This record gives sequence, structure tokens and C-alpha cells, in this order.
Amino acid sequence: MIRLSILDQSPIVDGRTATDAINETMDLVVRADAWGYERYWFAEHHGSASFASASPEIMIANAAARTKNIRLGSGGILLGHASPLRVAESLRALHALAPSRVDAGFGRAPGGDQRVMSALGERPNDSWQRLDEILAQLQDMKQPANSGNIVAVPDGVPPPEVWVLGTSPSSAMEAGKRGLAYAFGAFIDPSHLTEALSAYHASFIPSTWNDKPRTMIATVAFVGETEADASRMARSSEQWFVESFLRSKNVRFPIAGESGTFALQPFESIVRDMRRASVLIGSVEHVHEKLLQMGQRYATNEFSIVTITDDHAMRVASYERCASLIPKRSES
Repeated sequence: MIRLSILDQSPIVDGRTATDAINETMDLVVRADAWGYERYWFAEHHGSASFASASPEIMIANAAARTKNIRLGSGGILLGHASPLRVAESLRALHALAPSRVDAGFGRAPGGDQRVMSALGERPNDSWQRLDEILAQLQDMKQPANSGNIVAVPDGVPPPEVWVLGTSPSSAMEAGKRGLAYAFGAFIDPSHLTEALSAYHASFIPSTWNDKPRTMIATVAFVGETEADASRMARSSEQWFVESFLRSKNVRFPIAGESGTFALQPFESIVRDMRRASVLIGSVEHVHEKLLQMGQRYATNEFSIVTITDDHAMRVASYERCASLIPKRSES
């Protein structure tokens, strides 16, 4: 059985505003809850013209007030500039507001360029130490006192579900040796997927968090009525990839239009086509088959879908088609 979730960066489309992007995210999370998606994770990006989601904790709180069943999480809180006590207290407050529905995903990405890293006080070298401090504070059930270790408040709140997010064997091993769940960001870079998941399983030590390995793959998918429909959905993201990663521009997601014409240098076409080979593009039947194949190959049944188009209605339609693969919740 495939378990499907959504990872949302709140993409900003050319000609629209960041506020529009936030509102579209909240529209989508309400729909995802009704459709039966397992989780909805909010990203953390700073100084970006492309993404409006900078504070996953605030997004989780707003979504919690609008939804009933779906798990809500950070995809993820960036450890490089995280204050352990502040993060632990935010997560406890969220879990008190939405009991048994909060996921705490942590990653080591900088979240922006050198200017952003400097402004945030980025200290990547002690990221894992800070994660350990956060974990200890989340598990501490004591009442605050004037002596001893500081207790994160609200006190007595059970810890959320904790995940490590990464794209490398090193992050996978850090998750494994702590007995934490591991989500691989194939939507960022799928090249080390096999090595990372192998390293995770090899290094996993059972813990109070998990008694056995738990993995998820976050991947890009465009689900259309036909392959041509899905390919049309993918054009904006593909053009943005070229502009952002190959031409180093900080831009909105472009409106691709129906023609699909976009001037590329030969090497840009090669890189774009290589990236397309790792993306799921097609009908719901095609995407379902590919997910099943990935699940068998990588021994996982959890997938988080990233879909970014230049039209919110198309994006909603893609996720709704994908939701047809989700088993219906039993009525209680």
C-alpha cells in the first residue's frame, strides 16, 4: 500500500504575489486533508523570489486550524541556525494545538545564499549537536524549575514524530544511528538515493523513536489526464530550473504557456533532460506504476510529492488525480 504526502514550498508564479502563494498553499492543504493525504510538510526557504514558505512552524499552526486528519510538518526546520530551546518550544506548542498530528522534519541545508546564511547566524558545523539538544528537550517530561536543565514549555507535551531530511549518505547515517525516520529529497538531487538509503538501513539502531527503519522518498510528479497534459504542467518547473540552477537567477516561476518554446543552450538541454528522467510525468496509471517500482527497489511505501506548475488549478488537479491512489479512510 502506497502512503502519499505533499511537500510544499509555496511557489510564487510570475505576475502573482507571495501572499497569493501562501493562500494557495492553505487552499491546497485543506483539499489534501479531504482527499486523504498522509502528511503535508512546509519548507523553509529564505531570501528567495521563488518560494514564500520561510517559517514552517507558522504554516503548520495555520494549517492545523483548517484541517482535521492530515499530519502537518516541517520539511524541514534548518538546523544550521536553529536555536534548540526555541525550536523545541515551538514544536511542543504545535503538538499541544494539534495532538498526534505534528511531524518535526530537520535538515542541514543553508536555506539561502551566503548573505542569508550570515543574516541567520548559520553555524552548520554543530547542526547534529543541536538536533540532539532538541530531541532531549522534546523527550523531557519534567515540570520547569529554578534549578537543573531548562525545560521546554509547554511542558509535558509528548514529542512529535521526528524525521531527518537529506540527500546524502552522511545525513542518512546520522538519522540511522539516532533511530530516527529518514526522508530522502530526490526532488532536490536524486543522484545519491541508493547509497543514502543503503547507509540508513546499515546504520540504523532501534530507539525510543522507532524500533525499525522508516523511510520516505520526496519526488517530483506531474499527473495529467494524458502524458501531453502532464508534460505541459512540467514546463514551468523545467524553465525555472534552467533559470535558477544553470543561470543562477533568483526569479519567480515563469508562465510557460502552451507552445513550450524556451531557448536553451545545448548543455542546458542535456541537463534538463537528465533531470526530467528522474521526474514522474504522465497519467495517474503511469505515476502509480513508477511509485510501485520505486517502493520495491528502495524498500519504502511512503512518498512525498512535489508538484509546481504556473497555474494553481492545474496543480490542484495533479494532486487530486494522485489522490485517487490513496485508500479511503474508514468511517468511525
